[in-house]
Amino acid sequence: MSANLSNSSYIDSPYQGLQSWAAQLVDLAKHRGVHPDKLLKGTRLFYQDFAAGTASISVGQFYRLQENCRQFDNQHQLSFLLGRKLLNHNPLYSAFSQAESLRTLQKLLTRTPLHGFNLFNAEHKYHQGRHYFIINLSFGAINAAVEQFCCELFASFIAATCKWRIGNNSDLCFSFPYAQPSHIEQYQTNLQANCKFSQQLFMVSISDELYNKHLIDSCPSLLQQSLATIKQQPLPAAPWLQLVRNHIAAQPQQNLETVAQHFAMSPATFKRKLKQHHTRFSALQDCINRQTAVFNIATLAQSNETLAGELNFSDLTNFRRAFKRWTGTTPSNLRCQLNYSEQGDL
Repeated sequence: MSANLSNSSYIDSPYQGLQSWAAQLVDLAKHRGVHPDKLLKGTRLFYQDFAAGTASISVGQFYRLQENCRQFDNQHQLSFLLGRKLLNHNPLYSAFSQAESLRTLQKLLTRTPLHGFNLFNAEHKYHQGRHYFIINLSFGAINAAVEQFCCELFASFIAATCKWRIGNNSDLCFSFPYAQPSHIEQYQTNLQANCKFSQQLFMVSISDELYNKHLIDSCPSLLQQSLATIKQQPLPAAPWLQLVRNHIAAQPQQNLETVAQHFAMSPATFKRKLKQHHTRFSALQDCINRQTAVFNIATLAQSNETLAGELNFSDLTNFRRAFKRWTGTTPSNLRCQLNYSEQGDL
């Protein structure tokens, strides 16, 4: 059966919920002395449209706005500041304020991805008393700067939400897929959590105890009222790239032609749509394998033999060769890098 696609699935089409985020980002920068015209350069957006509430934002425009912010944000604060405000003017705020646990909050994000929140998607794993969420951008990223901005944005949202509902972030652990940045003080100030860098994936983890802890200020009846209100709003279409990624992960043996057929496209059209999302079929396959391999080595401490078998490699030499293509290093070197980075954890 082919997947149901709509124009809202693509990166350059108007996308529900980003108007509020973009407006807040522009105003945050404006308050720091950056003229809106500079921030909106190349986006085909106008500040007057935000004031009038008529701005229609695509993911591509939101990414370009992030790039512009990076250029003028010398202190690298804007991604973190916006992350703390993502629930402003959002229908999920009331539900979040009444949720019974962090588990409930996570389920709300998964089941009701409203107003920009399905810009991100997460794969949930559990191991030895901790919950792990490997987070991906549902539309991909146009470059490393946008990827880092989005990681900081979402990490700040998670940290602010946890501090709001459980009081502290001492149990949170963030893994980031890039080297420790020069503006490390922003991570210390805004996240107040354990942070690891050069981890090759964006991930957050928390103990089972806190994940399921009952929040005494919750109100189940008000939560149900909030959910009833949310259900009256139309949900945005699932991002197309996320659907493709999910299908590849579930059917790792399928090739480009069979996956294109699943989505009712010719191989040429399928490749063109992937290019619109700044990726390729082989890059998606490598990303999925890389995240599985890195998680299984770093968290599960799997051996090469076990991991090779899980990823359907019958030959260890081919596995090591593929692993180096996915990660840029060997399994043994990755283990050394992970051990070294733990010495510099925040």
